[in-house]
Amino acid sequence: MSAECFWRTLAVLAAMALLAQAANSQHRVSVPQTKTFTAPDRAFRFSYPSDFQVCTAGKIDPCLQSFIPVCEEDALVCVIYPAKRFEDTNFGAASFQVREIRRNEMMTPDVCATPYPIEGASNWPEFLLSAKHPVETIGGVQFLHGSSGGAATSHWSDTNVYRGFHQQRCFELSVSQSGTNPEVSDPPMKTLSPEQQKKLDQSMSQILHSFRFSN
Repeated sequence: MSAECFWRTLAVLAAMALLAQAANSQHRVSVPQTKTFTAPDRAFRFSYPSDFQVCTAGKIDPCLQSFIPVCEEDALVCVIYPAKRFEDTNFGAASFQVREIRRNEMMTPDVCATPYPIEGASNWPEFLLSAKHPVETIGGVQFLHGSSGGAATSHWSDTNVYRGFHQQRCFELSVSQSGTNPEVSDPPMKTLSPEQQKKLDQSMSQILHSFRFSN
């Protein structure tokens, strides 16, 4: 190999190495940073993106700001998706939440799995059991899967509910999304694109399926 050919080959290899390094650097930057939430009693844990808002028991109010709240006041923890990512759309809010279900009677697997009537709601159940997908495995544990929803003055909410009985306690995980009827404005509000909805669904599913009981 001539000296000219050698140096030309060396230059090409060096350029390829620099491009690969730059690509790897960009890939590392694009990976979202995550945090781990561990319950104060260490009963469970899960991971979530570091830029999501987190509200805990006794301090839930900051996560109740949407027109139809996607967090419950009795939640143990609620994680909120950054609404600013979908500005100028009909998106309201989205959340992952963990609650502990308590009843007057002793908690059992059957009591935990029963969607009791909502007080003052004409015997409407807390959630409807999913006929197509009644069970969801999360962290190696089977959870009963159902759904609930609501609407008020051109706003709506949809929630996927997951009930699990563990160590004599009943835990409810849920993923909720709320929004506004796009037809309430003229021109109609933009709705989430399929790509935006997919990104939202994937983010919330990753949080849900990172849930683990710690004991």
